[in-house]
Amino acid sequence: MFEQILAKLGLKSIDDLKPAERHTWLQWAKILGKNDVTIEDLKKFLPVEIERGNAELRKHENSDKKDSYYKAYTTILELITKIIVTPEKERDNLRAFLKNKYDIQ
Repeated sequence: MFEQILAKLGLKSIDDLKPAERHTWLQWAKILGKNDVTIEDLKKFLPVEIERGNAELRKHENSDKKDSYYKAYTTILELITKIIVTPEKERDNLRAFLKNKYDIQ
């Protein structure tokens, strides 16, 4: 796509752009080059956020409002985590059951 844009502008490379234009171009390239968030990314991110939320809940100086916020925050994160990991756990449990039942290594 970028090559087509350069051609429409009558340019051969990004080097032909003015500094401000090049800056914008690089920002566009960065945005278009981003990968989508994956389930694996969430499996790494959610436990860290749950721990952070729980650490905030252990602070004695919390206001009632802040305490309520972090209770809701960690509850939502735990629910999302459960939704994400349950199918994998169910499959693992079923595999273990079947291996044990049919004596499969």
